[in-house]
Amino acid sequence: MPDCVFCKIVNNEIKTERLYENEGSIVILDIRPASKKGGHCLVISKKHYKSIEDVDDKTLFDIARAIKIVSKALLKFGDSLNILQNNGKEAGQLIDHVHFHLIPRFKDDNIRLHKWESYDYKEGEMNRVFNKIKSLLKDINS
Repeated sequence: MPDCVFCKIVNNEIKTERLYENEGSIVILDIRPASKKGGHCLVISKKHYKSIEDVDDKTLFDIARAIKIVSKALLKFGDSLNILQNNGKEAGQLIDHVHFHLIPRFKDDNIRLHKWESYDYKEGEMNRVFNKIKSLLKDINS
């Protein structure tokens, strides 16, 4: 994608240091970290995919491997770690290129991740939702 900032990074049109790289992904520092202490990383697929559902299995494995390796370092860098991935504008995806955020957490860092209210299912609603999703999974796997 010619206007995609992540594609430009992958293709070295925008220079950045790579913390880690494998066949399907790269890991860089986010230029606007969530914490003043930094360390916020992005795991970016090398091939342009808009959504997680589009990613081929090999690339997804490469991304997962990168997440695991870099997470080990970040868990030593910080106290804890959030791993986030957004799909679609309503979920907070700002760049339409599959990427994961690895955010080191520190005591009293005041990072505010999306917080949601939780709800109780009404009578029979959980079963209805379960069956709907189960049916959708069957359609996908057919």
